[in-house]
Amino acid sequence: MEVHDRETFLGTLPVTVSRDGTEVLIQRFLPSAFVKKEKRNFGPLVLLEVTTYLAEQFQGLQAVSYLLSREIELHGDGMKVALARSALLQAIGADAVAISPRPDSETPGNFVVQGTWAYNERNLAALCHCLERERAIYRQWDAAVETGQSIVALRDRLRYLLAHGPGFRGGEAAD
Repeated sequence: MEVHDRETFLGTLPVTVSRDGTEVLIQRFLPSAFVKKEKRNFGPLVLLEVTTYLAEQFQGLQAVSYLLSREIELHGDGMKVALARSALLQAIGADAVAISPRPDSETPGNFVVQGTWAYNERNLAALCHCLERERAIYRQWDAAVETGQSIVALRDRLRYLLAHGPGFRGGEAAD
């Protein structure tokens, strides 16, 4: 599945659909050259947008499985990336979320994060909540670029938004 932001090609997200159309497997995002040179992380937004699209467009969908791995030398500490991916999957209500070392990785410290999101009202609400949060973060980046704000000021605003926004996990408020 190709992913675009208006006219900008962001990358490809491999999606496999079961024969009966009830289950989908989403694998690692393959970023375009544009995304690779950007300083922002498109991954969470892409994952949430695609999951929401699938949930809204395919009536028979019962589950979305994730198998997320990628050489992350561009992003820093592999465990931090894996923990962030795991937290995102848990926030949308995914079950059986697990992190394991990527055995075929050329770079030490790369991990595979997997989990399964079941289509139900509770998980759909959690997905929509997380998507709105990621869209707000994305808009903040765009606004900062347009107004010439520094990335440091933007990061401070995003940290505030994330720290003071309501927590949400699987359709329930987080402690």
